[in-house]
Amino acid sequence: MFDEKSITPGLSGLGYIRLKKLTYKASWSSTDVEHFLFASLFGGGNYFLCDFGIRNPGAEQFALECLKLFGGPRLRDVRFEPRYDCSNRFPLGKLAGWSIGWSLTISAFSEAAFADKVKGDIEHLLLPVVRSILSPADLFSILIKNVEPCSWVTVGGPLRAAQVVYLGRRLGVTTSELRSMLQPYLTQIGGSLGRGGTGKMQSPSAFLEKVLQHAN
Repeated sequence: MFDEKSITPGLSGLGYIRLKKLTYKASWSSTDVEHFLFASLFGGGNYFLCDFGIRNPGAEQFALECLKLFGGPRLRDVRFEPRYDCSNRFPLGKLAGWSIGWSLTISAFSEAAFADKVKGDIEHLLLPVVRSILSPADLFSILIKNVEPCSWVTVGGPLRAAQVVYLGRRLGVTTSELRSMLQPYLTQIGGSLGRGGTGKMQSPSAFLEKVLQHAN
Protein backbone atom coordinates (compact mmCIF):
# COMPACT_ATOMS: atom_id res chain seq x y z
CA MET A 1 0.00 0.00 0.00
CA PHE A 2 1.38 3.40 -1.02
CA ASP A 3 1.85 6.03 1.67
CA GLU A 4 2.68 9.46 0.28
CA LYS A 5 4.48 10.33 3.50
CA SER A 6 7.20 7.88 2.48
CA ILE A 7 8.32 10.01 -0.49
CA THR A 8 7.67 13.52 0.85
CA PRO A 9 10.93 13.91 2.85
CA GLY A 10 13.08 12.78 -0.07
CA LEU A 11 11.32 15.10 -2.49
CA SER A 12 11.60 17.96 -0.01
CA GLY A 13 15.33 17.31 0.17
CA LEU A 14 15.48 17.86 -3.59
CA GLY A 15 13.52 21.10 -3.29
CA TYR A 16 10.07 19.77 -4.26
CA ILE A 17 7.52 21.08 -1.77
CA ARG A 18 4.09 19.46 -1.45
CA LEU A 19 1.23 21.69 -2.67
CA LYS A 20 -1.58 19.16 -2.30
CA LYS A 21 -2.05 15.41 -2.59
CA LEU A 22 0.55 13.98 -5.01
CA THR A 23 1.45 17.44 -6.35
CA TYR A 24 4.79 19.17 -5.71
CA LYS A 25 6.45 22.41 -6.81
CA ALA A 26 10.19 23.03 -6.88
CA SER A 27 11.36 25.71 -4.46
CA TRP A 28 14.21 26.43 -6.89
CA SER A 29 11.76 27.47 -9.61
CA SER A 30 12.31 30.94 -11.02
CA THR A 31 9.65 33.59 -11.56
CA ASP A 32 9.73 32.80 -15.28
CA VAL A 33 9.90 29.00 -15.19
CA GLU A 34 8.16 26.89 -12.56
CA HIS A 35 8.82 23.17 -12.07
CA PHE A 36 6.39 20.57 -10.74
CA LEU A 37 5.95 16.88 -10.03
CA PHE A 38 2.54 15.22 -10.47
CA ALA A 39 2.21 11.69 -9.10
CA SER A 40 -0.72 9.32 -9.59
CA LEU A 41 -1.72 5.72 -8.92
CA PHE A 42 -3.56 3.10 -10.95
CA GLY A 43 -4.18 -0.65 -10.90
CA GLY A 44 -5.76 -0.64 -7.49
CA GLY A 45 -3.08 1.68 -6.16
CA ASN A 46 -0.22 -0.71 -6.91
CA TYR A 47 1.29 1.20 -9.82
CA PHE A 48 2.94 4.59 -9.37
CA LEU A 49 3.23 7.18 -12.13
CA CYS A 50 5.02 10.51 -11.98
CA ASP A 51 5.09 13.34 -14.49
CA PHE A 52 7.38 16.32 -14.30
CA GLY A 53 5.92 19.66 -15.35
CA ILE A 54 7.50 22.87 -16.62
CA ARG A 55 5.61 26.11 -17.15
CA ASN A 56 5.87 29.83 -17.72
CA PRO A 57 2.75 31.27 -16.06
CA GLY A 58 2.15 33.87 -18.77
CA ALA A 59 2.61 31.37 -21.58
CA GLU A 60 0.30 28.89 -19.84
CA GLN A 61 -2.50 31.43 -19.51
CA PHE A 62 -2.02 32.69 -23.09
CA ALA A 63 -2.20 29.13 -24.43
CA LEU A 64 -5.42 28.37 -22.54
CA GLU A 65 -6.91 31.63 -23.77
CA CYS A 66 -6.07 30.63 -27.35
CA LEU A 67 -7.56 27.19 -26.82
CA LYS A 68 -10.84 28.71 -25.65
CA LEU A 69 -10.92 31.30 -28.43
CA PHE A 70 -9.76 29.22 -31.37
CA GLY A 71 -9.86 25.56 -30.34
CA GLY A 72 -13.50 24.84 -31.09
CA PRO A 73 -16.64 24.24 -29.01
CA ARG A 74 -15.42 21.31 -26.92
CA LEU A 75 -12.39 23.25 -25.67
CA ARG A 76 -14.14 26.43 -24.55
CA ASP A 77 -14.72 25.21 -21.01
CA VAL A 78 -11.09 24.39 -20.19
CA ARG A 79 -10.25 25.54 -16.67
CA PHE A 80 -6.93 26.64 -15.19
CA GLU A 81 -5.83 26.57 -11.55
CA PRO A 82 -2.92 29.05 -11.36
CA ARG A 83 -1.39 27.44 -8.28
CA TYR A 84 -0.48 24.15 -9.90
CA ASP A 85 -2.05 23.45 -13.30
CA CYS A 86 0.60 22.76 -15.92
CA SER A 87 -0.01 21.48 -19.46
CA ASN A 88 3.64 20.66 -20.15
CA ARG A 89 3.82 17.29 -18.38
CA PHE A 90 6.29 14.58 -19.29
CA PRO A 91 6.63 11.04 -17.87
CA LEU A 92 9.49 10.57 -15.45
CA GLY A 93 9.11 6.82 -15.92
CA LYS A 94 9.94 7.10 -19.60
CA LEU A 95 13.13 8.98 -18.81
CA ALA A 96 14.02 6.59 -15.99
CA GLY A 97 13.12 3.38 -17.83
CA TRP A 98 10.36 2.30 -15.46
CA SER A 99 8.18 -0.67 -16.43
CA ILE A 100 4.51 -1.06 -17.46
CA GLY A 101 3.13 2.25 -18.68
CA TRP A 102 6.27 4.00 -17.42
CA SER A 103 5.24 3.11 -13.87
CA LEU A 104 6.75 1.57 -10.76
CA THR A 105 5.11 -1.49 -9.17
CA ILE A 106 4.83 -0.44 -5.54
CA SER A 107 4.52 -3.98 -4.17
CA ALA A 108 7.91 -4.86 -5.66
CA PHE A 109 9.65 -2.56 -3.15
CA SER A 110 9.84 -2.09 0.55
CA GLU A 111 8.59 1.34 1.60
CA ALA A 112 12.13 2.61 2.13
CA ALA A 113 13.42 1.14 -1.14
CA PHE A 114 10.52 2.65 -3.06
CA ALA A 115 11.17 6.11 -1.60
CA ASP A 116 14.88 5.78 -2.41
CA LYS A 117 14.08 4.71 -5.98
CA VAL A 118 11.81 7.69 -6.63
CA LYS A 119 14.20 10.16 -5.05
CA GLY A 120 17.25 8.67 -6.77
CA ASP A 121 15.74 8.74 -10.26
CA ILE A 122 14.65 12.34 -9.81
CA GLU A 123 18.00 13.39 -8.40
CA HIS A 124 20.24 11.57 -10.87
CA LEU A 125 18.14 11.47 -14.05
CA LEU A 126 15.61 14.30 -13.98
CA LEU A 127 17.39 17.15 -12.25
CA PRO A 128 20.40 17.11 -14.62
CA VAL A 129 17.91 17.66 -17.46
CA VAL A 130 15.56 20.28 -15.99
CA ARG A 131 17.40 22.04 -13.16
CA SER A 132 18.94 24.64 -15.47
CA ILE A 133 15.68 25.52 -17.29
CA LEU A 134 14.97 28.79 -15.51
CA SER A 135 14.59 31.50 -18.16
CA PRO A 136 12.03 32.09 -20.94
CA ALA A 137 14.79 31.41 -23.48
CA ASP A 138 15.59 28.07 -21.80
CA LEU A 139 11.95 27.01 -21.91
CA PHE A 140 11.46 28.18 -25.48
CA SER A 141 14.48 26.16 -26.56
CA ILE A 142 13.02 23.03 -24.96
CA LEU A 143 9.45 23.43 -26.22
CA ILE A 144 10.33 24.15 -29.85
CA LYS A 145 12.30 20.90 -30.14
CA ASN A 146 10.97 17.37 -30.39
CA VAL A 147 13.49 15.54 -28.25
CA GLU A 148 13.25 13.39 -25.15
CA PRO A 149 12.39 13.71 -22.38
CA CYS A 150 10.18 16.60 -23.54
CA SER A 151 8.88 15.28 -26.86
CA TRP A 152 5.70 16.64 -28.46
CA VAL A 153 3.88 13.31 -28.28
CA THR A 154 3.07 13.62 -24.56
CA VAL A 155 1.76 17.22 -24.60
CA GLY A 156 -1.31 18.69 -26.32
CA GLY A 157 -0.09 20.24 -29.56
CA PRO A 158 -2.30 23.37 -29.56
CA LEU A 159 -1.28 24.36 -26.04
CA ARG A 160 2.39 23.76 -26.70
CA ALA A 161 2.34 25.66 -29.98
CA ALA A 162 0.64 28.64 -28.35
CA GLN A 163 3.24 28.67 -25.57
CA VAL A 164 6.03 28.59 -28.12
CA VAL A 165 4.44 31.58 -29.87
CA TYR A 166 4.04 33.51 -26.61
CA LEU A 167 7.61 32.92 -25.50
CA GLY A 168 9.06 33.45 -28.96
CA ARG A 169 7.39 36.82 -29.48
CA ARG A 170 8.67 38.02 -26.11
CA LEU A 171 12.15 36.89 -27.06
CA GLY A 172 12.01 38.86 -30.32
CA VAL A 173 11.37 35.95 -32.68
CA THR A 174 9.39 37.19 -35.67
CA THR A 175 5.95 35.90 -36.62
CA SER A 176 7.28 34.44 -39.86
CA GLU A 177 10.11 32.67 -38.05
CA LEU A 178 7.68 31.17 -35.54
CA ARG A 179 5.37 30.04 -38.32
CA SER A 180 8.27 28.27 -40.01
CA MET A 181 9.53 26.72 -36.77
CA LEU A 182 6.09 25.27 -35.97
CA GLN A 183 5.32 23.86 -39.42
CA PRO A 184 6.80 20.42 -38.56
CA TYR A 185 4.28 20.10 -35.70
CA LEU A 186 1.03 20.78 -37.57
CA THR A 187 0.03 17.12 -37.29
CA GLN A 188 0.40 17.21 -33.50
CA ILE A 189 -1.47 20.52 -33.33
CA GLY A 190 -4.35 19.26 -35.47
CA GLY A 191 -4.67 15.95 -33.69
CA SER A 192 -5.73 17.64 -30.45
CA LEU A 193 -8.11 20.22 -31.92
CA GLY A 194 -10.98 17.91 -32.81
CA ARG A 195 -14.04 19.10 -34.73
CA GLY A 196 -15.30 22.65 -35.02
CA GLY A 197 -18.86 23.93 -34.89
CA THR A 198 -19.58 22.64 -38.41
CA GLY A 199 -18.54 19.11 -37.49
CA LYS A 200 -15.45 19.23 -39.67
CA MET A 201 -11.94 18.64 -38.38
CA GLN A 202 -10.28 21.95 -37.66
CA SER A 203 -7.28 23.12 -39.62
CA PRO A 204 -4.06 23.27 -37.56
CA SER A 205 -2.70 25.90 -39.95
CA ALA A 206 -5.72 28.11 -39.35
CA PHE A 207 -5.42 27.65 -35.58
CA LEU A 208 -1.73 28.55 -35.70
CA GLU A 209 -2.42 31.69 -37.76
CA LYS A 210 -4.99 32.88 -35.23
CA VAL A 211 -2.54 32.27 -32.38
CA LEU A 212 0.22 34.16 -34.19
CA GLN A 213 -2.10 37.11 -34.79
CA HIS A 214 -3.33 37.05 -31.19
CA ALA A 215 0.26 37.29 -29.93
CA ASN A 216 1.05 40.46 -31.86
